[in-house]
Amino acid sequence: MKRISRFLFCLLPLIITIILQNLISIPICGITAIALALKNQHTGISFDELLNELFSVWSTGPFIIFVSMAYAIAALIIFGFWYRKKIAPTQERIAVKSAFNPWIVCSLLLLSIGLQYVISYLMNFIGMLRPDWMQSYSDLIDTAGISTPSALTLLYAVIIAPISEELIFRGVTFGYAKKALPLTGAVCLQAVLFGIFHLNMIQGIYAAFLGLFIGYLCEAGGSIAIPVLFHAFFNTFGSLASASMYYHMEQPFFFLLWLTIGVLLTYGGIFMFQHGIRVRDFQPDDDNI
Repeated sequence: MKRISRFLFCLLPLIITIILQNLISIPICGITAIALALKNQHTGISFDELLNELFSVWSTGPFIIFVSMAYAIAALIIFGFWYRKKIAPTQERIAVKSAFNPWIVCSLLLLSIGLQYVISYLMNFIGMLRPDWMQSYSDLIDTAGISTPSALTLLYAVIIAPISEELIFRGVTFGYAKKALPLTGAVCLQAVLFGIFHLNMIQGIYAAFLGLFIGYLCEAGGSIAIPVLFHAFFNTFGSLASASMYYHMEQPFFFLLWLTIGVLLTYGGIFMFQHGIRVRDFQPDDDNI
């Protein structure tokens, strides 16, 4: 029973995030509806027209990003406090100031590029099997304005989301999962929950796949700061990368070329990361975060 209760406790951060998203988004949507109604109260607009205008506002990229940022900031505060008070004191972790060296930083950069290629192939494969999933994902990206990133989108994707999501999944969730399961099971569980969090089949599958790598980086690196930096690199490259990185991907030669480059960069990034950890840990630091 104790093991079962510990396992169920691993699910609590995801449940809280879903509740928190609703607690943040519902009031913001309500305030928007009231403001729009007051704005149009003397225009003679019909209820159906008002409702259509309201849905148009709710579906705009800036509105979605604003709500996402509000939620992510709230999650950052809540889970940052939770991680600091309940998880970090129970684990041997590396101080943030000692967690990095040039090898580790470069390895995270290589991994972020290599995994972009690998995940692109994974998404294309899933898209061939389920075109409806890919269409739903493409519509979501277009609606959210991620395909044409703005300063607000980059602020959210590169800084706020990596910190809040890593605190939720590689911080609190992973911390509890390691108490309930063997390490391999804990890595897999936090990855699956990270995929479920995205509430979209395409995003969910590639987020779960990515979560396996991030869980490894967190455990091997010994600091939550390492997956945060990788997540920031990954989102930056994903937001700013141009179509040229997939130049003529439909042709067999370039299809194999980009796949080979992605696999080699990923393998090289892991090798460099392991080397960086060995170099860093040659002079261990007794500080804990």
